[in-house]
Amino acid sequence: MSNIISVQSSVFNDLVGNQAARHILSNRKYNFYEIPTVILTSHKAHKNSLQLHTENLNPWKIFSSVKKTYKLKKQDLTIVGYIPNVETSKSISKIIVDQKRILLDPVMGDVGVGLYISKDVAQFFRNTITKVSYISANFFEWSYLNYRNINNYELPLIIKDLKKFSNTHNTQLLIRSVPYKGKLLNILCHKNKVWGITTPYLNFKNRFHGAGDLSTALYAHYINEKVSLKQTLENVTGNIYNLLAKKMLKSSRGVSFRAKSLNNL
Repeated sequence: MSNIISVQSSVFNDLVGNQAARHILSNRKYNFYEIPTVILTSHKAHKNSLQLHTENLNPWKIFSSVKKTYKLKKQDLTIVGYIPNVETSKSISKIIVDQKRILLDPVMGDVGVGLYISKDVAQFFRNTITKVSYISANFFEWSYLNYRNINNYELPLIIKDLKKFSNTHNTQLLIRSVPYKGKLLNILCHKNKVWGITTPYLNFKNRFHGAGDLSTALYAHYINEKVSLKQTLENVTGNIYNLLAKKMLKSSRGVSFRAKSLNNL
């Protein structure tokens, strides 16, 4: 079985971070290794969430011990997600240097919420995106990383920026939930190949936490499966849409999506 390492938040009572990755990947017969960047009793958006022992957590030390114990390899796909502070980012930097295949989910904020991490950590993500193999980010995060205004960032410019970044750094990028013509657009880009899928809004009564973490875990799976860009985007989009529809809307009807080429935009 393939190994996947997940370096994210560990949250007791919500399907986010490492728990989201474990939920997706353990059912797909991976050896799954979880490294906490922070321990929380519940998602930080909940009023009574308690953050535990962040001053004593050292992800690099935990990672080094796990890697030695289980003989993990530099080529094992490693997901890097939420980082609570600058001190933790120093540990994460060592992991990124050590591992060859990093899937970075720069957990920073969202449309309608804004930036919900410190600007120092946000700058760390800006400095790090050029050093990884894969990126999974929502529209707000991609805009922030590229110094773009979400209110004035049209699709042709997004596509241009993605192609330029991917060609320059040989990076594959999944950009989630781009507002487009009253729907949400997911984009997958590698060099000059760009695919997109639009999905309708799902109207939740309460904000759903963890959709991005679940999407990133699915993306990790299809990276390991080595399927085409088009098929990867279709699978990730369909899987996450149906998972959320079933969980939040109690709908068991499966929906499939077809990706369209965005190369000419």
